[in-house]
Amino acid sequence: MRYLNKIIFLNSAHIPYAEVKLDGNVHFIGTQGVGKSTLLRAILFFYNADKLRLGIPKEKKSFDAFYFPYANSYIIYEVMRENGAYCVVAAKSQGRVFFRFIDAPFQQDWFIDEHNVVHSEWGRIREHIGSKIQITAQVTSYEMYRDIIFGNNRKHEMIPYRKFAIVESAKYQNIPRTIQNVFLNSKLDADFIKDTIIRSMSDEDISVDLDFYRSQIKEFEQEYRDVMLWFTKNKNGEVPVRKMAEKVMNAYRDLIYTQKQIGEGRAELNFAEKQALHEIPLVKEEQAKAETERERLLRLMGELQQKYTNERDGLIRDIGIINDLLKKIREKRLHYEQMQIEEIIKRVSCEELLIQELEQVRNMKSELTRAYEDVLSKYRLLFEKLEADFRTFENSQQARINARNAEIAGKQEELMQQLRVEEEKVRATQEEKVQTVDNRIRQLRDEQAQCNLKLQKVKYEHPHQKEMSDCEDGINELRKKDKELELNIRQQQGEIKQLRQECEWKVKELKWEFQAKMETVRKERSAIEEQLQTLDALIEKRKGSLCEWLEKNKPDWQETIGKVADEELVLYNNELQPQLVNKEATLFGVSLNLTAIERSVRTPEEMKQERDRQQAARQLCTDRLTRLTEEEGEAVSSLEKKYSKQIHSILEEQHLMEAERMQIPAKLKNLQADYASWKTKEEEWKRGCTEELQAQLNEIGHRLYVAEGEKEKHLAEREKLLKACRKVYNGSRTELRKELEEFVASVQQEIERMKQQTAERKKELKQAQENELNGKGADTVTIRKYDDRLAEINKELDYIGKSRPQVLYYERDKEELFDKEPATRSRKKEQDAKLVALDERFALKKEKLQVQKKGADEHLDRINKELHLLEDGLNKVDMFRKDETFCPPSVTEIGEKPTRKNCDVIVEELKSLIVSTIRKTEEFKKAVTQFNGNFSSKNTFHFRTELVGEQDYYDFASNLCEFVDNDKISDYQKHISERYTDIIRRISQEVGGLTRNESEIHRTIKDINDDFVKRNFAGVIKEIALRPLQSSDKLMQLLLEIKRFSDENQYNMGKVDLFSQDSREDVNAVAVRHLLSFMKFLLDDPGRRRLALADTFKLEFRVKENDNDTGWVEKIANVGSDGTDILVKAMVNIMLINVFKEKASRKFGDFKIHCMMDEIGKLHPNNVKGILDFANCRNILLVNSSPTTYNVEDYRYTYLLSKDGRSNTQVVPLLTYNKIEK
Repeated sequence: MRYLNKIIFLNSAHIPYAEVKLDGNVHFIGTQGVGKSTLLRAILFFYNADKLRLGIPKEKKSFDAFYFPYANSYIIYEVMRENGAYCVVAAKSQGRVFFRFIDAPFQQDWFIDEHNVVHSEWGRIREHIGSKIQITAQVTSYEMYRDIIFGNNRKHEMIPYRKFAIVESAKYQNIPRTIQNVFLNSKLDADFIKDTIIRSMSDEDISVDLDFYRSQIKEFEQEYRDVMLWFTKNKNGEVPVRKMAEKVMNAYRDLIYTQKQIGEGRAELNFAEKQALHEIPLVKEEQAKAETERERLLRLMGELQQKYTNERDGLIRDIGIINDLLKKIREKRLHYEQMQIEEIIKRVSCEELLIQELEQVRNMKSELTRAYEDVLSKYRLLFEKLEADFRTFENSQQARINARNAEIAGKQEELMQQLRVEEEKVRATQEEKVQTVDNRIRQLRDEQAQCNLKLQKVKYEHPHQKEMSDCEDGINELRKKDKELELNIRQQQGEIKQLRQECEWKVKELKWEFQAKMETVRKERSAIEEQLQTLDALIEKRKGSLCEWLEKNKPDWQETIGKVADEELVLYNNELQPQLVNKEATLFGVSLNLTAIERSVRTPEEMKQERDRQQAARQLCTDRLTRLTEEEGEAVSSLEKKYSKQIHSILEEQHLMEAERMQIPAKLKNLQADYASWKTKEEEWKRGCTEELQAQLNEIGHRLYVAEGEKEKHLAEREKLLKACRKVYNGSRTELRKELEEFVASVQQEIERMKQQTAERKKELKQAQENELNGKGADTVTIRKYDDRLAEINKELDYIGKSRPQVLYYERDKEELFDKEPATRSRKKEQDAKLVALDERFALKKEKLQVQKKGADEHLDRINKELHLLEDGLNKVDMFRKDETFCPPSVTEIGEKPTRKNCDVIVEELKSLIVSTIRKTEEFKKAVTQFNGNFSSKNTFHFRTELVGEQDYYDFASNLCEFVDNDKISDYQKHISERYTDIIRRISQEVGGLTRNESEIHRTIKDINDDFVKRNFAGVIKEIALRPLQSSDKLMQLLLEIKRFSDENQYNMGKVDLFSQDSREDVNAVAVRHLLSFMKFLLDDPGRRRLALADTFKLEFRVKENDNDTGWVEKIANVGSDGTDILVKAMVNIMLINVFKEKASRKFGDFKIHCMMDEIGKLHPNNVKGILDFANCRNILLVNSSPTTYNVEDYRYTYLLSKDGRSNTQVVPLLTYNKIEK
């Protein structure tokens, strides 16, 4: 039996030296302040090693300062055991109390020299102890000290300390607390009682590790939420997270493809720049030729304009002269009309007649006034003269008529000549006009033919054939590229799948190799563990076994009974009840020669050593397993990294191809739209050209119609002008004929008048002859008439003389102006026609030259535009390359790529791509941020949420692509579902493990209640009872509910999918609800580490003291009076210690424990004796204190404590009573 045998004070707590035996009940007596409580606390310190739980008031010195004031202050505990006592030395080093274990009974001379001086140096003490006695190193950890004393020594490093245990239990913690509660008279707490009962049941720690579940389930809500995000649909039937992920992936692929396009664009720009530099000299040469041609056409147009201007100015000048002449004619004609020039001419034309008449009148007067000799002769001569004058006048008038006829005939001939000239002029003029119109008609017909030819060409011409062909080529190329990319992506997916399968196969192979190695080690460890279990079982059975009895009572038993007795069935059997008899050399009366038997019998110590070796071997196996596991992890990680690198490289290419392929539909659509656009443009161009050409044809037809009409008009005009010429000729001839007739008529009239005058004169002469013959003389009346007539004639001749210049002027003007007026007007018309013809000829030639110039200008414009485009493109390239926004210094040259596009287009495309890349990057980052907004920084899928640089975003998107493409969410779904289903099962199993002890707990509580009823000694204590109730712990209730749920679904739990959306939704909802509630409990109470057996039930106790009944309560601070309170609490605590002792003694062997009760004098002597018996019958020793002695016979040792003159405590043994040994 093991127990604390004595305590020795050396210079401790004002005790220079004291040795107190503790192998029975002990009573300290003495007045207040002599140190009774000090000794009790020192004994309590042996059990609880807790300086703060010794009941030392705060106002007093600390434990270290009071009990160990000097370097040579010691407290030595001597502990008895079956094979001899050992010592525990408590001392202070560097301000802290430590322990040393000495494997030998206490000897005073170890610490005190011959001068009664206690050694302060540990080296001196070690010398006195000697090297043959085991001395442990300093034990500075109080927890380690308690583990040594109470036998929590399963750890490898605790093997050397196992011999110092007074009991072996891993769950001893409530024993020192109970002892401490007895001393401190602490309040009764149902939880503590409950915990003590549970710890007494088994060393096995029956509990649910909440930290394990906290670590496993703390992320459940997030994991469940994170996974469900990939399956939860919105009201539109879409899964927002998948849509966001698709947006991120598409944005990422679009972005990397855009960057690829930028790279290709830079290569195309290099090629286009090289082509532009090559083409510019050629275009400039063509530009020079085009400018020369344009200058030539400008020169021809200038010459044509100059010639036209000169001719037009000459015609206009001639027309001006003609107009001036016509104006002069009009003015002269008006002047002569105002003068009545016709009357003047008529009167002047009679001048000759008047002269003749004047001569005739003069002659007649002369004849009338001259005296003739013969009247008859005279009148006959007068009559003859009259007749001769008449004949002369008639002849002269006839001559005038003839002259006028000749004149008129000449004028008619002139008119005929003039008619021919005018007709020729008209024909020439109109012929020129007709020729001009014919030329125009011919030109229009040529233009019409050209338009018809162009119209036919338009039908078969394709102006955008190149663009459409490019679009068709692009479409075909894109379709071909799409198929190639699809094939390549499939090939890469196949490669990735193959690499993954190869990786999985190699990982499996690698794991199999390691598992084979580990299995060998596990088998080896299992064999060792089986041996350890056998050894442990034998060592456990050692307590009270025959082997233990033989070690104590039969030296060298190994050479006798050890050789023939079965180790397990005999030597380690504890039910054989061995006894010594006289026949030592016999075996049941038979004498045997045992030297012939070669057998090595293991002693318990050898077994322990073998167990230590086996444990070390097991630890080596465990270490080897750990190393193999680590090596396996490293090898698998290395292998996976190797394949992951290859897969990542292929995935990057695949992403690029997927991004490129993703762009193909849009590009295809754009190209098809471009093709349709070009086709529409072509159709519009054809329609426009056709309409334009048709309009031109219509215009040309109209102009042709107008020209033909104009030609007909000119021909009609020619006929009209010819007719007009003939009409003028005929009119002039008629006028001449009329003038002649009028002249002849006037002459005939003059002749007739003259004839009448002659007749009248003849009549007058006849009358005068008669008168004169009749003697009347000359006729004065006739003479006066002749005088009057002479006066009239002279007057008329004077008028004629004055008017003759006017007539001459008129005749000159008539000859120079009036007669030439028709010719002048004809000339005017001719000049007008020439001007019109000149304008038309000039317009035709100018139009032709302008068409040529327009073509030359358009050609030159095209060349200039092409040159400008090339030069502007090069300038833009230069500016583009100087702009660090578009061409940062980090951009490297990437070669050339043939292209048909020019620099300008490529630069604009590159700028657009780069700007779009910036925009797309922002949109991409926004999409990533939006997607990341669904996940926390510690999300289930390890998505990075704190992204800094662009590469972080790219890596994130790449990983997301891999995540989605490989459907890793299904793996997470399966893994998480399985894991949490396993957690539910494990909770069920562990809670079941806790509740399995329910019956044993109830039995233990019943035993405690029965024990009190059976052994109650205090009449005032009517009842002390315990009762278990259902746990009020909500977490425990939840776990019980989870267990029930698991049990109800135990046959289909393997099919549970927490994320399924099928008919198991109700079961899933319950499972998820339970897990979420469990997680909430764990997170709300992070300090709760375990769910112990104590949490499975609620314990209440009841104390009846006389008429006082506490009722069923969980805590009691005081029960009745002080004495009753101390008694009840002591009884309950002793019962609790006994529960632990009984269970521990069955495994380890019996042992004794002390309980310290201060101021026991508060109890009635009968109750003191009762509590002593109550404790002793349970192998619990009491150490009490009081001012005076009571019940001396009930204590084995009674010590008197007092103070000497130096205030040191003197401990004097008064009485030793051995009756307690019975």
